[in-house]
Amino acid sequence: MSSTEVNAPVVNLTWGQVARRPQWIIALILVMAVAAGFAWMGKWQLERAVLNAQVVDHKTETVVDLSTLAQPRAYLSDAAAGHMVTTPAFVEPSTLTVLVDRYNDGKAGYWVISRATTMSGLLPVALGWSATEAQATAVVNRLKSEVSAQVLTPTVGRLMPAEAPVEPKPNQNPQTMSTMAVAQLVNVWPTSTEPTYFAYLVVQKAPQGLTAIVSTPPITDTSLNWLNIFYAIEWIIFALMAFYLWYRLVKDAKQREEDSL
Repeated sequence: MSSTEVNAPVVNLTWGQVARRPQWIIALILVMAVAAGFAWMGKWQLERAVLNAQVVDHKTETVVDLSTLAQPRAYLSDAAAGHMVTTPAFVEPSTLTVLVDRYNDGKAGYWVISRATTMSGLLPVALGWSATEAQATAVVNRLKSEVSAQVLTPTVGRLMPAEAPVEPKPNQNPQTMSTMAVAQLVNVWPTSTEPTYFAYLVVQKAPQGLTAIVSTPPITDTSLNWLNIFYAIEWIIFALMAFYLWYRLVKDAKQREEDSL
């Protein structure tokens, strides 16, 4: 008597079928949470590397006499740029000017600038910031109308290198200025035989009606902290390994199930 052989059906599982099972979906969510933690640690290490590469030279915050760092008709050295200085000065009302498209602490507006007479020469100064041109113009008119003795008074501020001139926009007045371009300002202000600094001073205390211009200290770039960068790479590798581990566990579960059939 012949017997009929019955072959059991072959079940071909796919990796995706196993991975979509509830237990492996829950495991994936846990892996994603762990990987997110690793990624955050990597981001923190990168931020530390960048912060360590930006060092503020606190020597620039020590107020020194202007004559020790700069002289008229001479360009600023790297050490002098951004340094806090003091100098006896008299602001010339006839040279008060409004600069357009000037930012202060991230806000667009206008600068009121002028030329100051010092013991060594003429120094362009940025007196303060205004959000509107009308307010800046009103301050200029008020300062011009005030009667003041031509007395040199101590003035403190941050010494900055002269800027390059910028052409006015097509819709602006051809005489409009937007930069502290000393080479351009000397042609706008009244002629003087006194020498002029190739720099300008951001005055620490603004006149009434204006906001003090925020001047940040210069940042000295140093080499990146490579140890932090390596740590950041390690955390990224750990995050990728977490996903690979989940993948391998699902694959092994699929293989065990197929072997048991």
